[in-house]
Amino acid sequence: MDDSVEKLLNCQSCGRPIRHKGFCLPCNMTRKAGEEQAVKELQVEPNIPSEHKLMSFPYLSVRPSQQEMISDVKMALQERRHLIADAPTGLGKTIASLFPAVEYAQENGKTVFFLTSRLSQHKMAIETMQQLGIPAVDIIGKKWLCSHDVQDFDSTMFSNFCHGMVSNRQCKYYNNFRVKEVTYGAQQMIIQIGNKPLHSEDAKKLAGHTYCTYELLMEAAKKSVVIVADYFHIFSSNERKFFKRLNKSLENSIIIVDEAHNLPDRIRKNLSSKISTRTIELAKRESDRFGLHVKDYLDCIEDVVKSLAKQKLLAANESFIQKSDIVERIEKLCGYKAAVVSLSRACQKVLEDKRKSFIEKIVTFLENWLGDDYGYARIVSRERIFGKDHISVFYNCMDPSVASKNIISQSYSTILMSGTLSPMEMYRDLLGMEEERTDLKSYPSPFPKENRMNIITTEITTKYTERTPENYARIARTVVLCTAAIKGNVAVFFPSYKIMKEIYAISKENIQKPMFVEVQGATKEERKKLQEEFAAQYEKGAVLFGVLAGSFSEGIDLPGDKLNGVITIGIPLEKPSLASQALIDYYEQRFKKGMDYGYFYPAMRKVVQAAGRCIRTERDIGICVFGDKRLNSRRFRNMFPRNWDFVVTERPELEIRKFFATR
Repeated sequence: MDDSVEKLLNCQSCGRPIRHKGFCLPCNMTRKAGEEQAVKELQVEPNIPSEHKLMSFPYLSVRPSQQEMISDVKMALQERRHLIADAPTGLGKTIASLFPAVEYAQENGKTVFFLTSRLSQHKMAIETMQQLGIPAVDIIGKKWLCSHDVQDFDSTMFSNFCHGMVSNRQCKYYNNFRVKEVTYGAQQMIIQIGNKPLHSEDAKKLAGHTYCTYELLMEAAKKSVVIVADYFHIFSSNERKFFKRLNKSLENSIIIVDEAHNLPDRIRKNLSSKISTRTIELAKRESDRFGLHVKDYLDCIEDVVKSLAKQKLLAANESFIQKSDIVERIEKLCGYKAAVVSLSRACQKVLEDKRKSFIEKIVTFLENWLGDDYGYARIVSRERIFGKDHISVFYNCMDPSVASKNIISQSYSTILMSGTLSPMEMYRDLLGMEEERTDLKSYPSPFPKENRMNIITTEITTKYTERTPENYARIARTVVLCTAAIKGNVAVFFPSYKIMKEIYAISKENIQKPMFVEVQGATKEERKKLQEEFAAQYEKGAVLFGVLAGSFSEGIDLPGDKLNGVITIGIPLEKPSLASQALIDYYEQRFKKGMDYGYFYPAMRKVVQAAGRCIRTERDIGICVFGDKRLNSRRFRNMFPRNWDFVVTERPELEIRKFFATR
């Protein structure tokens, strides 16, 4: 075991045992008491530079697989390499990556960026830094830190709103933060925020009633060795601006990406854009309401989209198009640049009065449409929106390496980690990571194998050609029997809301446990309430119906007896479309793995993620039932984690009863 984690020495001050490179807890507590007294005298916390803080591993023992990951991260940093870590739930990935990374950063003048897409993971990272006793700054999206009521804005709308409020000196929170310089009160708050690990929500509660929380955090981050942030802060077109604002450099940054299986899709989504005739209709109403005199430009764009559909959508509902199909038509009718300029001015007037603008959505699309062709697909399609046919035009990013390749290459070191990074080569390829500089490592699960049973049931499938009433009846029967056999709470995840509703209608009368159903479009508060009510039923048991890749299949954590079984129904393969075919073709051209990278692996990742909800701690026991006969084929079996064993049967309920009978 690594000496930096396990070797014990004596404290030179009091003689007590301490960890090598760590500190003596009693002496440290005495030191902290002195600091707290100084705080009371100065009314602010002392600004102790992070590089002078000493660190000790916060747990008495280290799991073997966790120690292995700590050593691998340390080695990657020492050799300035990248690491893709396929690390299962329960290993302790957060501390295993942050402990060696922060230690190295302090000793070598680097900055650690811990990137994650979920607020719960932000909190976990900050709690880890609290355990290590090292200051850290937590930054989330500016909109979510704003003290104005802006939660229903999209990112572009909020950006324009914020810029306008600050430019016109109408934002009292920003005005309290800065006049010409940062105000004295804001400086004191920055010191307080910067000297202890504080979650962004707590920072907002502390300061948001007076100051712009985002500005405070950005100022505090300038002196921080550890910054917890979201993917888009670094993997976006604003990356240079972000680093410049923090007085940091990419070359001296250690980037740790948590739940990294989400990164390619998040980048692709961020770089994609869409417009529809529905959007144009709403923009025209907006123009009339505000008397903006841009209706001619909107009519022009609508005519172009509709004429394009008439030409391209003769025998199909969608078609590939070229950049020139839009640009040249608009240029001929009203002038492309003139349309962008006039609509931009109009939406600014709207945003002075209203917090969102449909005209702005059109401006954003027209600007994005002028982007690159390589790595993108341009598609026109006919869609049903609110019960009416509309025409949509898409500018879809297919290649996430457009944003990630140079960033990862220039970083000092990048660590990608997740419990579902298989195959690791795919993520290396998709993100454009240098093969000769990137290590791939899969770690064993720390949980006892006997605590979990994986079952593949071969009686059912959701294959499109077999979606018959008879097959749906078999699926419903399987769900009823398995939910009854599993003791306690069970979650059942389906490939779509449509299939979920079909099976719910057939099975609800026969399921004896209380039922909870995921609602499409539910608010964050509604989802939280449903989860809490479901979890509270664990003693008697309840059943949760949800969808694969939905809020509950990837976003819940129910340890102990709060979830004893997960049933996945089918394989959530992407619906055949030009967009999905373009992705497959692109990955085939680049990597010769089009179907795997663009079709099968993304679907299987959703299945594995859902199954991961079941076993969350080393004491948990549970059953995972995979309901689709296709999963027993060699192709799909190879896409499961390598250390998973399976029972294959047509009667899964019998195996479930045997499993629980011995526990």
